[in-house]
Amino acid sequence: MKILITGASGFVGKNLTAALENIRDGKDRTHPELNVEQLYLYDIDTPDAVLEEGCKNADFVFNLAGVNRPQNPDEFMAGNFGFATRLLDTLKKYNNTCPVMISSSIQATCIGRYDSDYGRSKRAGEELVFAYGEETGARVLVYRFPNLFGKWCRPNYNSAVATFCHNIANDLPITVSDPAIMLELLYVDDLVCEMLAALSGREHRCEFDGIDTVLTPDGRFCAAPVSHKVTLGEIVELLNSFKEQPKALLMPEIPEGSFAKKLYSTYLSYLPKEKVAFPLKTNTDARGSFTELLRTAKCGQVSVNISNPGITKGQH
Repeated sequence: MKILITGASGFVGKNLTAALENIRDGKDRTHPELNVEQLYLYDIDTPDAVLEEGCKNADFVFNLAGVNRPQNPDEFMAGNFGFATRLLDTLKKYNNTCPVMISSSIQATCIGRYDSDYGRSKRAGEELVFAYGEETGARVLVYRFPNLFGKWCRPNYNSAVATFCHNIANDLPITVSDPAIMLELLYVDDLVCEMLAALSGREHRCEFDGIDTVLTPDGRFCAAPVSHKVTLGEIVELLNSFKEQPKALLMPEIPEGSFAKKLYSTYLSYLPKEKVAFPLKTNTDARGSFTELLRTAKCGQVSVNISNPGITKGQH
């Protein structure tokens, strides 16, 4: 399978590219249904020949290119709608009707505070792709992303989670105007899993009830099936508990698949190297030594207990 990724050096593009390269290179064998032969990686500073070659030969297109924070609001339409037009025109030039995925935003619902130049440009891109699908018969997949978070997300840009993780990990201040504000968050690894499923025709379809995603087999749109609704206050509280771990040696509960575990993994990706290792207190006496590594609220502790020859401690 030959795959074109536009916006390949962006947050989602980097994560998707890494996953596909691991499959291609045999490092990830959990997707035997996917045979990744070649990746065409295109971004704003990539030669146009890469886009031409990708549109000519690709078996699947991920359009992740877009404009988030331009200096001029007019650039929203040029960067989001304009590039999508160019991409689809190039595919038509080569009569390539392979599936096309486009990354949109929940702001394309254009409801209330989401009615913005950015949202309108995303909505226009959606309608363009739907029309392209009707015209050419190509399978189109339109994803309206909620707030995204995960490794390699750029802080102080368009993700509060990335900014909070970066600042707290680096002892910088954060500002929370209202801790009760609720966010819908999609972890980038969950998104990448959905995108890999889409490659083999197993995408999740949905419709929208306002800004709420409603999964349905015949939906016009697509969505990752797992997201998390969390308040800003809950996010900051968890991050502060992660920061205090070297001092308190207390590991917060992070069950498999939980938001807490995904946030913890994200936080660690922003932690400076010098903070990854931290000193531990070792209690030593004539019997040997005891060093506590981590404690948990409900699952005991991890420790190193060394007994000198002939010494019994706690019936061990």
